[in-house]
Amino acid sequence: MNAGPHAPSIAASRAGRLALGIACAAFSLFHLWTAVRGPFDPLVQRGVFIGGAVMLAFWVQALSARTVALRIGCVFFALVGLYGGVHAIANHARFMDVMNDMLPLDMWVALVFFIAILVATQRLLGWALPVLAVIAVAYYVFGHSLISGLWQPPPTSLDTIVSTLYASTSGVFGFMADIGTSVIAVYVIFGALLMATGAGEVFVQVAQIVAGRGHGGPAKVAVVTSALFGTVSGSAVANVMAVGSLTIPTMERAGYPKALAAGIEASASAGGQIMPPIMGAGAFLMAELLNIPYLTIAKSATLPAILYFLVIFVSVDLYARRHRLGRDGASVRVRLEIDKAIPLVVSVVTLIGMLVANYTPTYAGAMATGALLVASAALRIGTALFGHTRDGLTLRTRTFLYSVGHGLADGGKGLIMIAVLLGCAGILAAVLSASGLGSKVSSELIGIAGNNLLAALVLAAVLCILLGMDVPTTASYVLTAAVAAPVLTKLGLPPLTAHLFIFYFAILSAITPPVCASVYAAAAIAGERFWSVARYAMLMAGAVYVIPFMLVYRGGLLLQGSLTTIAYDAMITGVAIVAMCGAMIGYLAGIVPWFARIGLFAASVLFFVPGMQYDISGAILLGAILLMQVIRARRTVVVAAAPGVRNHG
Repeated sequence: MNAGPHAPSIAASRAGRLALGIACAAFSLFHLWTAVRGPFDPLVQRGVFIGGAVMLAFWVQALSARTVALRIGCVFFALVGLYGGVHAIANHARFMDVMNDMLPLDMWVALVFFIAILVATQRLLGWALPVLAVIAVAYYVFGHSLISGLWQPPPTSLDTIVSTLYASTSGVFGFMADIGTSVIAVYVIFGALLMATGAGEVFVQVAQIVAGRGHGGPAKVAVVTSALFGTVSGSAVANVMAVGSLTIPTMERAGYPKALAAGIEASASAGGQIMPPIMGAGAFLMAELLNIPYLTIAKSATLPAILYFLVIFVSVDLYARRHRLGRDGASVRVRLEIDKAIPLVVSVVTLIGMLVANYTPTYAGAMATGALLVASAALRIGTALFGHTRDGLTLRTRTFLYSVGHGLADGGKGLIMIAVLLGCAGILAAVLSASGLGSKVSSELIGIAGNNLLAALVLAAVLCILLGMDVPTTASYVLTAAVAAPVLTKLGLPPLTAHLFIFYFAILSAITPPVCASVYAAAAIAGERFWSVARYAMLMAGAVYVIPFMLVYRGGLLLQGSLTTIAYDAMITGVAIVAMCGAMIGYLAGIVPWFARIGLFAASVLFFVPGMQYDISGAILLGAILLMQVIRARRTVVVAAAPGVRNHG
């Protein structure tokens, strides 16, 4: 029978995708192997990471290319990416020799490799980051001859530029690539394998058990699910696409408007990047930049992460009460799938235990991945082998191996964007350092802020959101930290506090209009207009924008100080969050009139200002408003119950 003229092309496409999946799985296995045995020489390890990712990025593009010319271009750049990495690997000993001179071939390879990275970054992440990198390199190369005065960079030769940006352990193969290949890669693969072995279903089941009851049950399930999923995904958009495809339709069926359902999911998904134990890639970069253990960052981020989701949870609850979105009793009749839940628990406990025991994050991640696979195999294959389901052994084994292979392939694909991002950001960071541009921008920011910490914090927040408009959280954090963190530390802020402040706003850039990737993703799932979804996302998460400032003025939120200080700061911040959420939603123990909403905003602002007198003033104002709301609610009940009173709807 004739299969038709398109059969060869379909078969070729399937073969190409299968080969791509195998290559991505091999990419993952390489990083798992080196996580256990230790990395190769720096340029070798990072050459595989960056060069392999650029090659795979264009391979993916080639498979989806619509024209022959575009496919040929993708294949060309894929080969360029591959050779750029191989050339660095083959010449790593010569490049690391301080007496080495760049050869003409080195110059050409570096040039086309940079172009390949810039194009790959544009294809995957948009224009912002590659344009900034091009401007920075142009400033580094031509700035000395074109600019005079304070902003003039030092003179440099082409040999030095190529050596700095390509043929050394700075630039494209610098510390960012090192963190990517040695730490971030393991956790991306771990997260992909968790999802492939059923963690996603477990997260949804746990969320339904925990949050299924009460007002707005489906929306609360979405918030809890996004928090759990975010601990392993580290990506707002990935969180929306994975969780939102289930939670947004569920909320719609429960009576939520489409735009509201999408806004809740978008705002909740962004917070997963700061949720321990596996935060976003930016947390590992932060550990390297500050030279402190990752576990210290995870501990400090715990309360801020809880407060983030408390804002969304409280907003959902108040909105549901105001608009009478009722309980969803059916959502709590859920039983955990033990064969999926136990491997998840075993792997996460292994990870936390090894981090607490002071093993490196890389080795801890590798061992957690191993524990996940062993526990999954024991429960799925072992039960068939030793139980009463021997006939299903072959099927279970095949299913398990397929899920592992699928997880490894997904992990490799997840590494593509991160490696390309870190390669391009590494170029930009190296130029900021080598040219002195970063310190000059920092000096200008100090001048604008006028040595005022609050003004500097606002500038850093705005800068972070602006830089995060068209780049992922990690890039927004790295770029802002390079120029704003020194300003904040010079004004007396502890380095960890400064970086967590910036990281928090980098996360918020994912839901802040006009360009917010997680909102776009949620709007696409819901089939709603972007601005409608963005409005609801900001409504649900509005109080979150205050939390980073609270981190600065209330050190207890970062677990700094005595237990009393930590508990007091957490309590005051929680009360401030409830007050602000009540003001934004317009409901707190009943519908809040306009003048009381202003009072709730004022109370939350008073809690924000450090000082016991302000806390007492805020508590008195909030207490008065709550008392007024209770009295109004009782009067409404009395009037409604009075004889002869009719309900006119």
